[in-house]
Amino acid sequence: MPVNNAQESLLLKLNKVSKSVTTGAEQLTILQGIDLEIKQGESLAIVGASGSGKSTMLGIMAGLDESSSGEVHLLGSALHTLNEDQRAAVRAGGVGFVFQSFQLLPGLTAYENVSLPIEMSGRYSATEIERKTLDWLKKVGLDHRMRHYPKQLSGGEQQRVAIARAFSSEPKILFADEPTGNLDRNTGQQIVEQLFSLNSELGTTLVLVTHDEGLARRCARTVRMVGGQLQELNADNE
Repeated sequence: MPVNNAQESLLLKLNKVSKSVTTGAEQLTILQGIDLEIKQGESLAIVGASGSGKSTMLGIMAGLDESSSGEVHLLGSALHTLNEDQRAAVRAGGVGFVFQSFQLLPGLTAYENVSLPIEMSGRYSATEIERKTLDWLKKVGLDHRMRHYPKQLSGGEQQRVAIARAFSSEPKILFADEPTGNLDRNTGQQIVEQLFSLNSELGTTLVLVTHDEGLARRCARTVRMVGGQLQELNADNE
């Protein structure tokens, strides 16, 4: 029985995952034989130099990219056996994202950007979608800006909308790729506090790519990418 409980709590598993790309006449290896397990409720930071493969690994873990070899299991689904439509269905069923470049849809208001994943989940009525969208905009302090488009918002405001969007469908796992990378230090710190506060409130599993060692220390575990390989730095940040 304990084995079954452990299996149930395992949200993400990489088994000998590698990624290579062909550039001109040569083949470039980005990831080499990555093994990693992430359990429900964990927070994991992935650090490493620019070009070390951090974002590539995040994309593969989230089903946004495909590995060249190896196995990727996310939320009970074997991503390496699925096509893009099937991987998208897995993401819609329990995955949230926060990106460095915000990735808001420019033709939609803040309200519409946040409501979209709630609608796409297919779990809520129109009244519930409206209530949840407003609740999330209030949580990030932007309900007064809900009719504004991304270009009318500051970088910090856009990232707060992106955080509300990421959490609005109550994902089981949240992937964040350099979430403070395009923000000044003070705004970045506010975003970090909001991200970890909401993450703790919902008990979401968090996987964070960052070059910021201070931000990485906020996570329970840290791994470092070096030459396409993974090194576990700690499991408790003592």
